[in-house]
Amino acid sequence: FGRTEVIDNTLNPNFVRKFFLDYFFEERQNLRFDVYNVDSRSSNISKFDFLGQTFCTLGEIIGSTGGRLENSL
Repeated sequence: FGRTEVIDNTLNPNFVRKFFLDYFFEERQNLRFDVYNVDSRSSNISKFDFLGQTFCTLGEIIGSTGGRLENSL
């Protein structure tokens, strides 16, 4: 669906890019987040180090405090 900007040299990035999704209350909308360490400006994802992934639903984010949800990778 989308990709955030690259944040250099930090263990706690603060991403600016926003993604706008339609929320349908009656539907389960699954989301997957893949996290990579990027050492180059290449757009080829196979050149990045895969750190992990997490899953949640859009409803979990909508229902969380402040629209923020923390998950482990």
